[in-house]
Amino acid sequence: MTANTTYRTTAQGAAEVAAKPGKLKPGLKGLLAAVGEKASAESLRVKFPRAGDLEAALAQLARDGYVEPLPATPPKAAPQPAVAAAPAGSLENLFNEKPKEPTIHQLKMAEGTISGARRLKAGYQISIVNRPGRPLLPRGGAGQKHVVLVIDGHEAEALETARGMMLGGFEVRGAGTKTEIVAALGKQPLPDLIIMDVDLPDAVGLDLLGKFREHDELKDTPIIVVTARAERDDIVAALAYGATGYLNKPIKAEALLRHVKDALGIP
Repeated sequence: MTANTTYRTTAQGAAEVAAKPGKLKPGLKGLLAAVGEKASAESLRVKFPRAGDLEAALAQLARDGYVEPLPATPPKAAPQPAVAAAPAGSLENLFNEKPKEPTIHQLKMAEGTISGARRLKAGYQISIVNRPGRPLLPRGGAGQKHVVLVIDGHEAEALETARGMMLGGFEVRGAGTKTEIVAALGKQPLPDLIIMDVDLPDAVGLDLLGKFREHDELKDTPIIVVTARAERDDIVAALAYGATGYLNKPIKAEALLRHVKDALGIP
């Protein structure tokens, strides 16, 4: 099998995806959920650029009966023209600059949001999500799936989050570094919602959040921070920089899915 070998989920694989907890480890189970009716190592690499040896993982899933290769199809006569990319260049420029510091008013608004929560520290589940006044339609148009971008430098956690979002009916993209983030945002349509950790290998998460809010096409996009940090100062800073919501890890897939739907204003 090669990186171009296309697989589909078998009945056994579909049962494993739905099982709780199932036999597979979370990362491998997230990969299995991403296969669906058609996927290859090459196509999955676009969604999960920081994943390990996807070709070997898919081959193992095939040996265990969770996926099976699709019959080869003849190549198309001519490739379709590429979809116009979003303005990734402007995002790259933003990475070279620090965002503006939150204003006093923004800090006071953030403090007001959490004023009723007096015991904000590690060990307490923090669930703060602002809901829009009306449902947010997919940027791809009516009848299309909402696109969720998962920004997380932890491979297993990113795959588990992606699995939960895909099972919830969303289209998912993944990124963990600045280069991967710019590449993910260079595709159309832009994400309808972003789930991001603030602990990234080559970027300051809060700076990244602030830069998103300075970008014309992302300034109103719901952004939910999902991180292990649960100190009051961290939450205030994230909300002041423009986070739509703040959730601390670990969080169950069902709870995260509910919060994502709340942030999009959908049932």
